[in-house]
Amino acid sequence: MDTSGRQAFDRDQQVEGDPEPATSRQAALPVNGVLPGHAFGRGNMRLWMDRIGENVYLGDTDFQHTVRYYLGMDYAAVHDDLSAFGERIPAELEPAVAENDARFNNPTVQHYNGIGERDDKIIHHPSYARSGNVIYETNLVSRLAAIGGLREGMSFYFLSNHAGEAGHNCPVICNFETARLLRTIAEFPGREDYIARLEAPSYDDNMTASQFLTEVQGGSDVGANATMAFQHEDGSWRVRGEKWFCSNADADLLVISARYDLDQPGTRGIAVFMIPERKPDGSRNDYTFRRLKEKMGTRALASSEIDFNDAYAIALGSVDRGFNRLMEMVIHHSRIALAVAVLGFANRAYQIARAYADTRYAFGSTIIDYPLVRENLATIKAEIVADLAGTYSLISMQDDIDLGRVADPARAAFVRLMSNLGKSVISRRVVDCTHHAIDVLGGNGAIETTSNLPRLFRESVILENWEGSHNTLLMQVLRDIHKYSHDEAYFSVMTDEIGKLPDNLGKERENAQLLVARLKDDVDNLKTSSHELQTFKIQRIAERMCDIFCYVSALREGDHQRADTGGESKLAGAEYFRRMRLAGEPVKRDDDYLELIEKVVSA
Repeated sequence: MDTSGRQAFDRDQQVEGDPEPATSRQAALPVNGVLPGHAFGRGNMRLWMDRIGENVYLGDTDFQHTVRYYLGMDYAAVHDDLSAFGERIPAELEPAVAENDARFNNPTVQHYNGIGERDDKIIHHPSYARSGNVIYETNLVSRLAAIGGLREGMSFYFLSNHAGEAGHNCPVICNFETARLLRTIAEFPGREDYIARLEAPSYDDNMTASQFLTEVQGGSDVGANATMAFQHEDGSWRVRGEKWFCSNADADLLVISARYDLDQPGTRGIAVFMIPERKPDGSRNDYTFRRLKEKMGTRALASSEIDFNDAYAIALGSVDRGFNRLMEMVIHHSRIALAVAVLGFANRAYQIARAYADTRYAFGSTIIDYPLVRENLATIKAEIVADLAGTYSLISMQDDIDLGRVADPARAAFVRLMSNLGKSVISRRVVDCTHHAIDVLGGNGAIETTSNLPRLFRESVILENWEGSHNTLLMQVLRDIHKYSHDEAYFSVMTDEIGKLPDNLGKERENAQLLVARLKDDVDNLKTSSHELQTFKIQRIAERMCDIFCYVSALREGDHQRADTGGESKLAGAEYFRRMRLAGEPVKRDDDYLELIEKVVSA
C-alpha cells in the first residue's frame, strides 16, 4: 500500500519548535475523544438550539409592535397570554408536532371494529391530542369567533402557525367560521350547544368542524358539484354522493355543499348543510372513509375521500338562502386566515435561520457577517414585514366592517378583493421564504431531524394550493373588476390610505402615489384588451395591487415603530420591499444597500 500521502500529511502536522511527531500526538488522543473542532462546532449548534427554544413572541420585537399598533388599548389585556403561548410553542407544541409528523405516527383509518362491523375511525398518535390542547387552550376559537375579534384572535393564530399546520390550525378556522355561521341562523336545533362545544378551550373536550366542497370532477368549480341533498319522508335532509378532498375528516361537524335542486344549474341549485358525526339517536352517521390522502405536508391533518350514504344532514338556514352568499362568509375568512398561517410559517423559518446565522462559524466568522447571508435573510424579513402589515391592515378593516364602524361599500369591496389577492400572492411568496431559510443552513437545512424547516417548507407548498388555486383567484378578481368595479374601490381606498402617511414620509408618499398612477394606467390598458389577453395581464396587476397595499401598510407601521420604540427595521423592510418588488429596475448594490439590509435584519 502506498503510504507516501500519509507520511507527507504527518510531516505537515509538525511545526517549527515542536519536536513531538504527529504520530505521538495522535496516540495521546483518547480513542473515543471529541476533537476540539468538533466540540466547537457542536457547541455552537447547541447555542443555536437554545436560541430557537426561546419564547417566539417575546423574542420578536417587530411582531410585538404589530400587536400593540393594531390592538391599541386592548394590547395590555392580551400581552401576557401571547407571552405564555409564545413560551409553550418551542417547549411543548413544536416537539409534539414533530413527533406526530414522524414517519409511523401519521393518522390511519380503521374501517372495521373488532367484531367486523363498519366503524370508520381516524386513529391519531397521542402527540396529536397534546399539540391540540396547547393550541385550543389559548381560547383561540372564541377569540376569533367574537365579532370584532379578528385582530386579537389572528395574533394567537399567527403564533400557532409557527409550529406549522400542526393538524389543528385548519380545524381552528373551520371551528370559528362554523360558530359565526350558526349565529346567523335564527332557528337551528342545538345551536347554542354546538357553539359552546366548538369554542371550548380544550381539544379533549371540544367539537371540531370541517368544510367539504371539493368533488373529483369539480375542484375549484363548485358549480359542477354533483353530490345530492334530498328530504327524507320525515322532513329531514339526507346527503348522497362523495367528496374528494376532506381535511379534518374525523371532525364532529361537517359543513358540506350539496345540490338540492337538479333543475337549477351551477351554484344556484346548491345549498349548505351540516352533517354531524352522530345522528339524533346517537348512532354513527351514514358516511364512510375510502382512504386517507398521502400528502407531502400537513400529514397530521387527516384528509380523506368520503362517501355519503344518505347521511343525516341539517340545512344551514333555508336552502334557497343563496349558496354563494353563505359560503362567501366562510371562504372569505379562510383566505385571510391562510395568509396569516403561511406568514407564521415564514416567520418561524426566519427565526430559525437567523439564529443559525448568528451562531454558525465559517472561515473564522459567524455567517451573519457575510453580506450574501444578510441579503438572503433581509429578503425573507422584508417580505414578512410588508405582507404581515398588509394582512393586519386588512384584518383591521374587516373587524371595523363587522362591528358596523365602517359602512363604505368601497371598503367592503376592497376587503373582498384583497383577501383573494393576499391569499394568492402571499402564499406563493412564503414558499420562497421557507426555501431560502433552508439555504441559510446549507446541508443542515434539508435534514428533517435537525430543525422544523423541511416540514415548514413542505406545508407551505400545501397551503399555497388551499382555498382556491392561483388561476381561480385571478379570474375571480378579473370578474369582480368587470362586474363590481373592484378596481375603482381599490384606487379609492388606496388614495385614502396613502393620504394617511405622515409628512415626514413625504418621499415615500410620492413613491406610493406614482406606483398607484402607473397601476391605474395598467388597469385601463387591461380593460381595452381582449379577454384572452386580460387573463394574462391580470397576473401582474394583481401582484402590484397586493404589493402596493402591503408597502403602504408597512410604511404606516414603520413610522409608528420609529416613534414608539426608535426601531428602524420596519421602515427599512418597507424600503427593501419596494426596491425588490415595486421599483421596476435592478437592485443597486452599493454602500447604501449594505446599510439598508443591516437595518432590515436588526430586529
